[in-house]
Amino acid sequence: MLLFVLLCCATLAVAQQIDCRFTQDKTIKASGKVIHSEGVVSFNAPDNLTMTYTKPEGEYLIISGPMLRSNSQGQQISIDTSTNPRFRNMCNTLLNCIMGNCETAARDNDAELAVSEKNGVKTVEMKARKPAPRGYSRIIMEYRKDLPIRMVLEEFNGISTEYKFIY
Repeated sequence: MLLFVLLCCATLAVAQQIDCRFTQDKTIKASGKVIHSEGVVSFNAPDNLTMTYTKPEGEYLIISGPMLRSNSQGQQISIDTSTNPRFRNMCNTLLNCIMGNCETAARDNDAELAVSEKNGVKTVEMKARKPAPRGYSRIIMEYRKDLPIRMVLEEFNGISTEYKFIY
């Protein structure tokens, strides 16, 4: 079974470049509150990702090599992920999921991997093997023609963020 999963995952071509719009819905489990955002995403393999939000305007997330820059809810951060393992793992997970490097993302998050395909959509689900104070309890990726079309990141703290990529 594991070999089948790895073979299915390995057949995903690695996305090298993506330019599209996205929507983001962040759900806070404790309150049921959903925060909707949208914007444009630009990705160039292996480690350059820019998410520029048009709603709320002015927010962004930029990964450029080892640097992470973000402006979210008026708070700006700039982090060298080569010296910060927590943010390095978060950035690597995001980049690997977008590229289709499922087995790497699963390994980095100590997660079990399941792959299925239906109607031309390949679904990859990663579930953490054990609870952790931080990180992702579950990641769902959907790909069509080797491009990500949907990504769900569920955190151990009860926050779930769903991205839809519109080409």
